[in-house]
Amino acid sequence: MANFERILVTGGTGFLGYNLYQYLRRVDPMLDIWVYSRRTGDSILDYPKLEAAIGDKDLVIHLAAQTHVDFSIDGSTQEKQEFVDTNMKGTLNVLMACRRHNVKMVHVSTSEVYGTSNNPGKPMTENHPLLAQAGVYAVSKAGADLLCRMAYMTENQDVVIVRPFNMYGPHQSMEKLIPRFIHLASYGEPLTIYGDGEQRRDYVWVQDVADALWRARNLPAGEIVNVATETSYSINEIAEIIIRACGSKGMKVHTLRSDKRPAEVQELNGSFRKIKHLLGWKPVVGIEEGITKCVDWYTANGYIQPPKIINFG
Repeated sequence: MANFERILVTGGTGFLGYNLYQYLRRVDPMLDIWVYSRRTGDSILDYPKLEAAIGDKDLVIHLAAQTHVDFSIDGSTQEKQEFVDTNMKGTLNVLMACRRHNVKMVHVSTSEVYGTSNNPGKPMTENHPLLAQAGVYAVSKAGADLLCRMAYMTENQDVVIVRPFNMYGPHQSMEKLIPRFIHLASYGEPLTIYGDGEQRRDYVWVQDVADALWRARNLPAGEIVNVATETSYSINEIAEIIIRACGSKGMKVHTLRSDKRPAEVQELNGSFRKIKHLLGWKPVVGIEEGITKCVDWYTANGYIQPPKIINFG
């Protein structure tokens, strides 16, 4: 088993990056962890600076990405181009820098690369076709996956792909569903659901994802694994769980059926059998426990607005 002591986390100041850093500090306080993020003035589009940062590392965990699905659908031309630049060009830069310096790379993808399940009701495996449909975000992340696959197939590069399903947990900003619903429910405000609310998602506790990413350093080159729970919940069900957890009896839910997001993915439900077999990983925190933990955390700490990001354009 390789020794990974010096680690670079791209996108390390985001929701997953923050939780991953905290997890790694608990797992091994002696790890030498470096964070590379636009919020600290470091862009993965700046190749010379990126290469210099990667050059003396043992492992790169690549989280940096543009992730706001709505912006990738309804945003301006410039905003949509930023998804392609960051998610594809940026990933290519990370790949090239890691290859030049012989550094292992864990690429963090997303379940959105799959699109809607071809077999509703059954967990999606890593062999599900890439049918990304949720805006430029999903398509650009699918492109990043294919760049990583190409690097392994053509250069035998030591890169692995991890596809988490819908993450949630402490420190997530209010642009995401669960913290937004908790915020509204805690103040007695109605929860607004777009479409019919029957869209189903597989929600994974963010610290469980952090555990999976750290284990992924031991995957052989070219492997692709899901991080999922094999259980999906509708948006309506999530709303009801949050209402109960907040003690908001009689809370109203507004369903805006005419405002369904274009190309809405109807169901994401992932299999974790492969990562369990290869690395012994399995989800630990279930949705009821996780949402209760979130309610407690947001009650104690308040609500997180998305931070401003340095624009290198």
